[in-house]
Formats: sequence, C-alpha cells, structure tokens
Amino acid sequence: MGAASDLMGGAMDDGSADRSAQVEEVTAELRAWADGRIDVQAVALVGSYAREPGAATAESDVDIVVVTSKVSDYLESTDGFPATLELPPLRAKQWGVVHERRLRHRETGLAVELNFTTPEWAATTPEVDSGTKKVVLDGIRVLRDPHGLLARLIDACR
Repeated sequence: MGAASDLMGGAMDDGSADRSAQVEEVTAELRAWADGRIDVQAVALVGSYAREPGAATAESDVDIVVVTSKVSDYLESTDGFPATLELPPLRAKQWGVVHERRLRHRETGLAVELNFTTPEWAATTPEVDSGTKKVVLDGIRVLRDPHGLLARLIDACR
C-alpha cells in the first residue's frame, strides 16, 4: 500500500485504503454466505463502492443486492442473515420490489444494506425496469452470479 500512497502523493492517507480493504472483507464474507444459500441466485455490490475509486465517502454504506427466490424468509426472520452482521437490523424499508435491511458489520462497523429482491427485479424482457436500470448504471459489481442473471441485466442496461 505504501507504494500506491507514495505514487499518489499521500492521497490515501484519509483512511480510504483501509475502508476499501474493509469493504472487500465484507463483500468476501457476503459472497461466502451466499454460496451456502440455495435460495440466493445472485449477489452484487451497488452504489458508491461499486463505482470508480473515490466515489464512496466516509458516510457511504455498503449496498448489496441479494436476488433470492425466498424474499419472505428474510422479511419474516433474521435467522438466515449472515452471522457477521449485527442483529436486529437498524432499519427496514421497502423500495418497490426491493426490501432493504440495514445492519452493521460486527468487525468493521460499516453500515451494510442488504436489499432483498426476486429474480423479476433483474428481468430484461419486455424491458428493464427504470429503477433497476438506474441502480445498474449508478454502479454495480457482481459478487455472485452462477446463472448469468446479473450479466444479462448489465448487458441489457448498456
């Protein structure tokens, strides 16, 4: 890290390198969690941490889209939530077909928004939903997509 910091004239001294490492830790844990869940069809990092380096601020949260065939399981109980996140959720909201649960990561303290939705959220026919397209164009990094659901969505949004 020192070399990168030196090349950038100390631009990483604000803690952003540490924060980026923490986000990578969180996303790796969430990918491993999703790998063990039969109902989870795809997972993506979206928002500021998925955009170009430097887009996220100290106040940014880690926004995760979880495409699952069993959204209701996550709304009715927190039993299936990743063990690395503190319970109960700090906040619960609904954005159309997306159900947000805001939690805190135990080790890093980062705010993590798990946004549970069905595969229909990523539908590309007859056309991509305008809200979904905005999320994708605002920044997306696929963490898990064994069936190509998110790959097709991203292609359709270009």
